[in-house]
Amino acid sequence: MITEQELKALEIPLSHEQSPRPEKVHIGLVQLSTDHTLETDWSKLIGTSALFFSTRVYYSSIMTRDALNAIAEGIAQSAGLIATGLSMDVMAFGCTSASLSIGSDKIEELLTRNHPGIPATNPWTAAKAAFRRLNAEKVSVYSPYPTEVNYPLYRELLEEGFDVPAIGALRIQNDTDITSVSFQSMVDGAEQILDRAKTDVLFMSCTNLRVLDHIEQLESLFGIPVICSNQAMYWHAMTLAGKLPQCTGFGRLLNLRS
Repeated sequence: MITEQELKALEIPLSHEQSPRPEKVHIGLVQLSTDHTLETDWSKLIGTSALFFSTRVYYSSIMTRDALNAIAEGIAQSAGLIATGLSMDVMAFGCTSASLSIGSDKIEELLTRNHPGIPATNPWTAAKAAFRRLNAEKVSVYSPYPTEVNYPLYRELLEEGFDVPAIGALRIQNDTDITSVSFQSMVDGAEQILDRAKTDVLFMSCTNLRVLDHIEQLESLFGIPVICSNQAMYWHAMTLAGKLPQCTGFGRLLNLRS
C-alpha cells in the first residue's frame, strides 16, 4: 500500500475546460413531502426544452388552513438547497392550496430569498394567468379540498374578476388521498359541475390530482379548455423564462401558438 503522497507522485496531472450551462430553461421546484404526482407530471412535460431541479418541504398532509400556512416555515430553506452553484431561470412552488393560504407574494419572497432577481410562480398564480390567457371569464372548479380550503379559492376568483358558475368539492381531508382519485370520478364530477351552468374553462385544482394525462380526453368530452395545477405552473414557468411551451397531448393551454 502506497502513501497519499506517493499516489500524488504517480498521478498524471490533467487539465480541463468548463462547458457552459446547458441552453435550456432551468426551473427550481419546491414541492411538498406529500406530493406523489407533480414530479411525474413535469417529467412528461419538460421534454428537451427545460430542466427542473427539485427539493421537498415538509407538510403534515392535513387539509386545513393552519396546516397549509405552516408549510411557509420551510420554503426558504428548501429553496436554498436547490442545485447549489447552478443558476435558475425561474423558481416554482408546488402546492395550489398552500399558495392560496400563504399568499402568492409571500411565496415568491420565500422562493427567491436565496435566488434573488429571478421570477417565481406557483400553481394558483399560474392558473389565474392561464384563465386570462384563454380569455376565460367564467371559471368552474373541480376541487378535491374541504370547504375550509375552497372558500379562499372561491373568494379570490371573484376578487380577481372571474365569475364562478359552479364549484364541485370532493372534501378530501388528507393530501396523500388526493392522488388516488380515479379518472372516472373526475369525469363524473366534471359532468355534474358543467351541467350546472355555462362555463369558459374548468379548473381541476391540486398538484397531487392525477389528471394531466386525461386533460385532452376531458376537453374532448366537454368541449372547453381544462386547466390543472401542474400543467398551468409548467406553462407559466416557461412563459416567465421567455419561452412558449409546446406539449402535444396535454391540453389546449400547452398548444398555444402565441
